[in-house]
Amino acid sequence: MKRSSFLGVALLSMTTISAQNILNGKVTDTKGQSVPFALVKIYSSNSKTDVIVEKVTDENGVFSTSVLNNGNYNLFTSASGYANSSKDFILNNTSQNISIAIEKEKISGIKEVVLVVNKKKTFERKIDRFVFNTENSIASKGVDGLDVLAATPMVKADDEGNIEIIGKSAVSIMINDRPVNLSGKDLVSYLKTIRSENIERIEVITTPPAKYESQGNSGIINIVLKQNSSMGFSGNISTSYLRRSRNGYSNNGSLNYQSKKINTSLRVSQFDNEKTTNENLSIYAGNILKTENTRLDKSKGYNINYSIDYKINDKTSVGAIYNFSDTDTDSDSQNFSRYYHGNALDSMVVSNTYNQSRVKNNQLNIYFERKLDSLGKKLYLGGNLFDSQNDNPFSLASQSDVNSINYQINSKYRYKIYSGQFDLYLPFKSFVGEIGGKYTHFNTDTGLDFFINNADGPVYDNNRSNFFDYKEDNWASYVTLSKSFTEKLEGKAGLRYEYTVLSGIARNSSQVDNNYGKWFPSLYLTYKPNKKNILTLSYSKRITRPGARALNPTTIYLDPYAYVTGNPYLKPSFSNNFELGYIFNNKLSVTAYYQTSKDNFGQIVDLEGANRAVKYLNNYNENSLGINATYSNTFFKIWDFYTSVNYAYVESKGLIDQVQGLSSNSLYYSVNNTFHLNSKKTVSFLLNFWNFLPHTKGNFEFENVQNLSSGLRLSLFEKKLQVNMTIQDILKGMKFRGNAYYTNYQTYSDNYYDARTFNISITYQFGNNKVKGNNKQIKLEEVDRAN
Repeated sequence: MKRSSFLGVALLSMTTISAQNILNGKVTDTKGQSVPFALVKIYSSNSKTDVIVEKVTDENGVFSTSVLNNGNYNLFTSASGYANSSKDFILNNTSQNISIAIEKEKISGIKEVVLVVNKKKTFERKIDRFVFNTENSIASKGVDGLDVLAATPMVKADDEGNIEIIGKSAVSIMINDRPVNLSGKDLVSYLKTIRSENIERIEVITTPPAKYESQGNSGIINIVLKQNSSMGFSGNISTSYLRRSRNGYSNNGSLNYQSKKINTSLRVSQFDNEKTTNENLSIYAGNILKTENTRLDKSKGYNINYSIDYKINDKTSVGAIYNFSDTDTDSDSQNFSRYYHGNALDSMVVSNTYNQSRVKNNQLNIYFERKLDSLGKKLYLGGNLFDSQNDNPFSLASQSDVNSINYQINSKYRYKIYSGQFDLYLPFKSFVGEIGGKYTHFNTDTGLDFFINNADGPVYDNNRSNFFDYKEDNWASYVTLSKSFTEKLEGKAGLRYEYTVLSGIARNSSQVDNNYGKWFPSLYLTYKPNKKNILTLSYSKRITRPGARALNPTTIYLDPYAYVTGNPYLKPSFSNNFELGYIFNNKLSVTAYYQTSKDNFGQIVDLEGANRAVKYLNNYNENSLGINATYSNTFFKIWDFYTSVNYAYVESKGLIDQVQGLSSNSLYYSVNNTFHLNSKKTVSFLLNFWNFLPHTKGNFEFENVQNLSSGLRLSLFEKKLQVNMTIQDILKGMKFRGNAYYTNYQTYSDNYYDARTFNISITYQFGNNKVKGNNKQIKLEEVDRAN
């Protein structure tokens, strides 16, 4: 990466012992600090392809080797984060010193930041991922982690917990290579506890390596937090005001401490938000049903995260992370259902519902890390525990021309996950290996009690009450190998195996038992013919397992004539992902991709007389072929410009009689602009726009979606105080609209989730700003399936 320092002097003193020349050396930077684990290769000057000697410096930057003969040689030196360097020298029987100055690596990024000296480039492409270095983005100053994701190229994120990579169907979130154990609202709450000032970069991994869990048919977003290299205390406090159609507030605080032995952090967040939601659904099946639902959503809660890392010695550390969250979500809604014969209104049902959900999550991780030798080999051992409880009372009262209905449902969900794992990082002279294994036990216990309210009070309905108990055990192991074949060509390959055993049973005798084992390979190649051109090739296989609610056969009523039920016989879906990438002159990046997926599952609407049954089924296969292009530049020293375009051809085939296959062309593009309004760059203006033209997914045909956003950032008091103001969805174009096609009928949806938002946030940093705190996170990605 581009930095101000250079790798300075390699001091080589030589003596002759038993007809051999013993070569000793030490690699340091320009400040005299040792550079550990630097690779040193010695070639004959006549042949720079055959390595005579290859060594790696120890933790103090020292190496020692023997060379048989005097003569002309070439010394090649490289280290992580530094550019490669080589120098010719003459070896003889007298001691001599050889000085080698190596500049820190200039990353082949996508966007060059020329305004600020010694700043990283904003975008870069690595062998298996796209990297967004957030330091130079207006959208990553004085905001939270969710806002940073929303500003990341190729990523869409909102307050509903909908986070995705463009062109992919789902996503897993990680922090410092450790999956976050939350999803939906809980994930949003947690991301809001992370301050943008503590985020170093966002990595978008569209074809994940074998090291990562094979779960998820899309990719991974890895949030890399800044490391803590300074001693003392630091912290920040922030407050935000959010205005949709209603007001919202959030407050966050963190306190970090670093000493020679201890690195610890405490983060606390609190939020209280309200918004309105409008959902409209029309069903055309000979006769017509139109529903209009207006809902007021209220959510409030808090989150506490504490982590501590203790350094036993220079090679060994242990630690623990604990996270607790408590979230209340209340929804009041009014539903109008109108039934038509032809164009004539036949009847109408008016329903009022109240839905309350309180979720408490506890998660604990303990770990042990040890460096095994001077080459950098490392061992990681970890144990994880996750426990989530959700109490979800629901009541409904409706009236129609014929009758009235009044009932209440008490639902309880309990998720428990236990896991243990080990990871070995094994760098050798000619390649780097990684091996690991993991065991996970997943258990969900859900119950639903159904009561009918009458004049004498609530009456228990045994027929519509239910429970579901589900258990799943997963064993996994992996191996990866990476190697630089030449200065121009490097590769990485991996293989993962997972074996799953599952069982589930419900009160209504629905039962499922299954087991399966699968291999998941991955492959990456990078070729750099010169400084201006980079070619990449990648492949990975993935699995998407259904979540607990999708498997739960318990019936959940939405209104008197609509209900949702899970399917315990759902099969996992599998996908194969291929990518071919090209980067030119650090500004233009083009990626072509092809993806196949089989047995995709999701919700479909089935008509059962006057009732609407929403069911989970494996309902389509899909092939997609596309190309993504990005371009970035800086103009007039004040205007940072970034644009992205994604075109795809998608073809789906229905697997059941109800679902029709569709094919379509789709186009997504975004334009991002940041204008620095003064020379010190303490005042910046943001103007962004993205547009997703009509496209299909499965049997659903989406209409046009767009978002115009703008913002202003102020940095005051030597950048200790940050003030951010942003406006999202200025044109009110983020509407979910489109048709779903079935064999005997079709549906049309027109939904809006109160996306037009004004947000102002104020963040104050105190203490030693270089102290970033302990940023290790829990590795337990199975929690994503618990919601």
